[in-house]
Amino acid sequence: MMTLAIKAGELQFAVDPEGRFGSWTTEGLPLRESPGADFWRLQLDDGEFRDMTVASSKQSGAVSAVTNGLDIRYDRLVAEDGNAYPVSFVVRVRAVDGSLQFSYTINNNSEARVNEVKLPFVDLAVVADEQRSRDVLYRSQGHGHRLADPWTTIDRAHSEYKYSDDNEVWLDMTYPSFASMAWFGVQSGSHFLYVGRHDDQFRSCVLAAGIGPRNSDPRLLLAISQFPLARKGEEVSSPVSVVAFVRGDWRQGSAIYRQWAAGWFSEPNRPEWVQELNGWQRIIMKHQFGKIYYKYEDLPRIYEEGRTVGVNMILLFGWWKGGFDNGYPVYEPDPALGGEEGLKAAIAEVQRRGGRIALYTNGVLIDVKSDYYKEVGCRICRKDIDGVEYREHYKFSNDGMLLRNFGYKSFVSACQATDEWSEQLLRVGKQKLSYNSDSIFYDQIAGHFPHLCFDDSHHHGNRGDSETVWRRCNLQQLRELCTGDKAFGSEFVIDCYAPIMDFHHSCGYATSKDDDAFPELYRQTFPETIMSNRFIHDERSDFKQQLNFAFVYGYRFDIAIYRCRSTVAAVPAYAAHIKELIAQRERYAEFFYHGVFSLDTDLELPEGVIKTEYVHDGKRLFVFWNDSAEEKQLSFRNRTIRLAANEYSCEVAKDQ
Repeated sequence: MMTLAIKAGELQFAVDPEGRFGSWTTEGLPLRESPGADFWRLQLDDGEFRDMTVASSKQSGAVSAVTNGLDIRYDRLVAEDGNAYPVSFVVRVRAVDGSLQFSYTINNNSEARVNEVKLPFVDLAVVADEQRSRDVLYRSQGHGHRLADPWTTIDRAHSEYKYSDDNEVWLDMTYPSFASMAWFGVQSGSHFLYVGRHDDQFRSCVLAAGIGPRNSDPRLLLAISQFPLARKGEEVSSPVSVVAFVRGDWRQGSAIYRQWAAGWFSEPNRPEWVQELNGWQRIIMKHQFGKIYYKYEDLPRIYEEGRTVGVNMILLFGWWKGGFDNGYPVYEPDPALGGEEGLKAAIAEVQRRGGRIALYTNGVLIDVKSDYYKEVGCRICRKDIDGVEYREHYKFSNDGMLLRNFGYKSFVSACQATDEWSEQLLRVGKQKLSYNSDSIFYDQIAGHFPHLCFDDSHHHGNRGDSETVWRRCNLQQLRELCTGDKAFGSEFVIDCYAPIMDFHHSCGYATSKDDDAFPELYRQTFPETIMSNRFIHDERSDFKQQLNFAFVYGYRFDIAIYRCRSTVAAVPAYAAHIKELIAQRERYAEFFYHGVFSLDTDLELPEGVIKTEYVHDGKRLFVFWNDSAEEKQLSFRNRTIRLAANEYSCEVAKDQ
């Protein structure tokens, strides 16, 4: 069959003259597409058939060669219901700097809405290694996810019920939220296959890896779903998505993404005390269910207990009337805890002793029991595809079974593309600074679920995927409140928000260790970000291993004993170990706090030994950790290092 082709680096993409089938090839390697593979898909919504597939392999279009690329045009689209829809769809493919860039324009003259476009849609039978089980999928879920043999292990994502798993099985992640960066890819043999979305507006998308249905021939799919939500009469164009096939490992993918991000990413000009922040105690004063754990007068004691292990900041939750998760977004000091003057006095006393206080508020949630919800929140909250507000439920309880089983708190999430919410965030920030807190902290806003908002009365109009534009503006105005040595923090770690934030209270995958956690992915790409570990709340059986994990990767320590109900004094073994790790980090402060995380040095390491590097002023700190149950030994700079089980070693060398 005759095709029109375009080549970028070692990768060639070709399409047949009618724009039906895409093929992927490279010289000297077995990379090839699955038989009859699509290279894009699209989903229509006529109000009744809400998820109607349109596949490239079922279309009849026209392909033309242009400078450095191809244009593929379709004047109408045939959907799986057999009907033709008057939707003009143009796919552009360009060769740029050794990679292929894909983008599209939709002109919708149909009554059906164009909800989604999967482009690129890479459907392969082989990547670069005929022995597929040796391939590794790297995903930007949380801080990083490494999945060996994705050809079979993605089957874990099978829904068993809800989805059309008889077509494909998908492992997906939304960006910006569950995915910290908009790229992923596959290591296969000597090459890395990179797929990324390069959109400096950071519109919501889904990065999905998939396989064929059970008992089918091997297929591996990589796709980026974008959400134009194009109604009748609208023309919508996309940013570019990129496919590259490069020699090397996942670090080459990291370098591609970081090179693109250089156009918008910069390290925040944070206060010096934040740069040298080693962690915090996270404390809930009054909990969701009403129990008071601490009063304002207890804050100096809490600080002193943290100082014994080396931390001097308190990240303070539940300090307002009503307590944690109550009354959002209105926050008033609680008379039952000591009143406004008591709060100010406690903050001043902690500061006098050398400590820091970061005051929590939520940057997204609105309590549906609040007057604010009834008067304002019901209008400005995000709405789903049916025009109904998204509801979220957070169930905390004490010792009883009623709240933990039957729920308690319900919230809606504010749309950041509304003036009322922007003003409310600013008002609360000024209020917190009036108590002279060292930091204003807004939970969830730097990574909360990126719900598409279908309320076109908000500033985003019909472009419900673009809320991030306004979210970044809101974050920037909060950042500007923090003058002098005041700091700005939030939950989650997402690349597009990181330049605005001084520090991140991490949430999501790879904030603690498991077999597939791979924080190297984010740390290598954006080493400037200050972020914490999470979810180690007591002396569970692996707590030392988990704290060592945080140490090795340079995470600040989130000390949240008994889920923020106690201080570090309640767990003496935990306290002793974290004190040791903080002291070791202080010993190498120039590297851990002022150096650059790096994984540039290739060393032969025994199985179970992890290495990280920190570069500063012409020197390099190598951190080796034996993450195994047996003693290991390794060669380093002409000497032997022996590491007992769960032991680490720090070695300084001149940078080469």
